[in-house]
Amino acid sequence: MEQYIAGFAAFLRLHIASISVGLVSTVITIYGSSINGAARKLTRKMPFLARFAFFIVLCSAGYALLSSQATRGLRHLLMNLSDGKLIITIFAAFIILALLAKSSKNA
Repeated sequence: MEQYIAGFAAFLRLHIASISVGLVSTVITIYGSSINGAARKLTRKMPFLARFAFFIVLCSAGYALLSSQATRGLRHLLMNLSDGKLIITIFAAFIILALLAKSSKNA
């Protein structure tokens, strides 16, 4: 059994960059509207052009920086886990994100 766990963990480690991108992009997709809503509240009293510019910067630079840094951090975190913890963490993360996505869709 130990060899199967090690083999599957090795397979996951080969794809850890893609897994990290998938997890981070899913979180941003689920919570992006909340982030945009908070930004809308912050910029409510600003002139239209300033709000428009802020939104463009948030979407282009803000989300790009957030996703690149979060992906890098998650990748390093996952690479340092033992084989069993890696498998459990990845499966748990995708299950939790699926439940969060379903509950946010129904809300």
